[in-house]
Formats: sequence, C-alpha cells, structure tokens
Amino acid sequence: MTRVVIEQLLYAMDEACENNPFHALVKNLQSVGEDDWRWVAPDGVRSIFDIVEHVAGNKFVYDSQVFGDRSISWAKPGPLPANDKPASMIEWLRAGQTLWRDSIAALPDDEELTKNRMAPWGTEANTRWLIVNMIQHDLYHSGEINYIRALKQRNDG
Repeated sequence: MTRVVIEQLLYAMDEACENNPFHALVKNLQSVGEDDWRWVAPDGVRSIFDIVEHVAGNKFVYDSQVFGDRSISWAKPGPLPANDKPASMIEWLRAGQTLWRDSIAALPDDEELTKNRMAPWGTEANTRWLIVNMIQHDLYHSGEINYIRALKQRNDG
C-alpha cells in the first residue's frame, strides 16, 4: 500500500493553485488590480471576479460531491466569501482548495484513486480522473485570468 501517486497529485494541485511562480492561479491574481477585478473584455462575458467565483465554488462542490455528503451543489452553494472584495475572494478560493486538498490527502493509499466516486454532474467517475480534472481546471482558468488581466492592463504584447 503506497501513496506515491496521491503525493504526486497533491504536489501538482499545490503547483497549479498557488506554488508555481509562473502559472499558478493565485499567483496570477496577485497582478490583478482593483480596477481589473470586474472588467469584462469587449464582446466578453466573464470578469476575473466571475472566474474566481466559479473556480472557488467548484472546489466546495467537488469536495462535497466526491468525498462528502453531497449537500453542496452548483444549485445549492456552500459557504460564501465574506464579501466580494479581491482579498475575500482569494481567501475563499484558498479555503476551498484546502478543503478539497485535505480530502485527497486523507486517502489512505493509491488504490483509492482507482475507485469510482460520484461526480458533481451526477454520474460516477474515476477518482484520479476527478482530481486531475480539477488540476487542469485551475490551470485553464489561471490562463484565462492572466489573459483578461493583460487585455485590461494593455500589456499583452
């Protein structure tokens, strides 16, 4: 019984969310100014605020659906941030990441990764795939945030 894969997934999660100095979600938010937070690009739909709200909320939903009592869903959100200021939203994002990460860290061995668990969309999926999907989700939205910020700050050259 090993935890080699679990530890590698936790490392990748930490890098994608906060630790990687070049691509991490939270690192990209550090260069977002107050004026950038709710700006929507011409012909765009979502602001950086909207994306952070989506990503943070997903962490709570995934944790509840995959590892918890399924009481939190996209239709029935869990704990919300204290307010919609950037610092509160980032704190909420980190709280969701901690919750999700702690559930994965609690898995006793790599064999757990081969089991199917309930996914937020109501069907079962492989545990490892669900975890990797969320890592990719952070990286996808990190790039999206970086691009919106660059457009707003006019430094996308």
